[in-house]
Amino acid sequence: MKKYKADIIVTLKKGVRDPQGAAVDTVLKRTGIQEIAQVQTGKFFTLDVTGSDETNAKAKLDTICREVLSNPVLESYKVERFVEL
Repeated sequence: MKKYKADIIVTLKKGVRDPQGAAVDTVLKRTGIQEIAQVQTGKFFTLDVTGSDETNAKAKLDTICREVLSNPVLESYKVERFVEL
């Protein structure tokens, strides 16, 4: 089995309300640091995944992202880094 490391960013889909982002945006405005920040919150994951080859490991990673790390109805994910260890 080969081992890979992946960095995944999960964010809310366009049009989904982001109360945490709105709260940060409000604080930035209130403190005068930034007038319009349009903050979007999300989650960042780093994980190791194994597979018989790169294609197999990427398929496994896709399943992990869809079924465990994100809610496909509300969120989308992007693999930022995928490297063999």
